[in-house]
Amino acid sequence: MDHNKNKYFEVIYEDDDLLVINKAAGVYSIDPRHNTPDPVLTDLLEKNHKDKEIFIVHRLDRETSGLILFAKNQESHRLLSQQFSENKIEKSYYAFVDGHMDFDGVFLIDVPIFIDPGKYKVRIDSKGKSSRTKIRIVESYTNYTMLEAKLVTGRTHQIRIHLQYLGHPLIVDKLYGNREEFFLSEIKHKYRSNKNTDELPLISRQTLHSHQIKFLKPSTNEEMIFNAPLPKDLKALRNQLSKTIKKV
Repeated sequence: MDHNKNKYFEVIYEDDDLLVINKAAGVYSIDPRHNTPDPVLTDLLEKNHKDKEIFIVHRLDRETSGLILFAKNQESHRLLSQQFSENKIEKSYYAFVDGHMDFDGVFLIDVPIFIDPGKYKVRIDSKGKSSRTKIRIVESYTNYTMLEAKLVTGRTHQIRIHLQYLGHPLIVDKLYGNREEFFLSEIKHKYRSNKNTDELPLISRQTLHSHQIKFLKPSTNEEMIFNAPLPKDLKALRNQLSKTIKKV
């Protein structure tokens, strides 16, 4: 197996200090502390780097695909974690959401997020921490929108809860959205699958992808930017949604 690319992750960049990984959906970033048949990225990376300790700098939700950053020594971990805590690591996501959105430029979502102790779900609450997300429209469809979301702060489930707050949750989001699966028949109302079988979902995971990360290299302070294109499932979703754009 090619250790730089497999069905769970792809190594986008690696040097003595850090690793940039493109994670597949369905892979945990770190051990979830409960028994699971799903792969865990830190375990997979440690198997490939037996002579190196791997330090996670930030994490992605299991169902979110895309770029995630790791350090390969304690000093790099300290410096990258410092950038992260000071909101100096720029992370941008593609998000496919419910509802047609129409605005120009960049819109700032600025509402506090509260994390209930012991609960996995977060909520918008004035008692929460200041949380800011910038969004812009990539493509608008008849009943859906593709957004780019940039994290200004980095709270748990920030993009997901902010989009729900706007009334435009991710098309698929088990916690904050309207459905757990999305079917082609929701776009093509005359669509009929084989009458002898149930329709298979077009996508059954969170419609969120971490497509760009920007940070300063710990050893040299030079700016580094990495990109990860949409994976196949989100490309297929975008292709189907683009067919609903009303021609002017």
